[in-house]
Amino acid sequence: MPKTQFISRAIALGILSFVMTTLAAQIVQAAKRPVPLLHNTCVTIPSGSLYRRTDTISIGREIYKSLFYLYPVNGSASVTCKIVPDNSLPMFQTLRLGFGMSDSDSSSPSIAVNVYLNGQRTVSKIVSPGQATSLSLNVSNVTDVSIESVCSSQGQQSCGQLYFFNALLEPKTPLGQKK
Repeated sequence: MPKTQFISRAIALGILSFVMTTLAAQIVQAAKRPVPLLHNTCVTIPSGSLYRRTDTISIGREIYKSLFYLYPVNGSASVTCKIVPDNSLPMFQTLRLGFGMSDSDSSSPSIAVNVYLNGQRTVSKIVSPGQATSLSLNVSNVTDVSIESVCSSQGQQSCGQLYFFNALLEPKTPLGQKK
């Protein structure tokens, strides 16, 4: 009888160990996955200028699947996101952005796109209709990210939408680990 109990316990311990190892591996793997920028706490100015819509659009005669777009109705629009919760350490290494203006906005003025990290303008790009741009920014010591779209034409109250087809935060990888 004691031998049977020992074997039963050994098998149960083996199964439990396997399940726990598998679960731990899945948790670690999930922690390595990129996080969409808008899955953080975000604020738009003016309110209602960000539209979370998945559209198939043509930019530069190439097809993109947009995640959201900013529509600068009164000359500008912005979204600001807190990417590190209060009392936490930064957990992201890279912000990857891909954006552009649709080919169908050919009569629209260009849009100036400004990216702010911790309140400091880090990147400024002019995007014209039919043009796509990609950025990769180091956010390893950043808590807040802001993206601003401004009609580049003076006095212009609105211009085309700025479509985002990529807006991902990539987590930091522990030293010695490869992506």
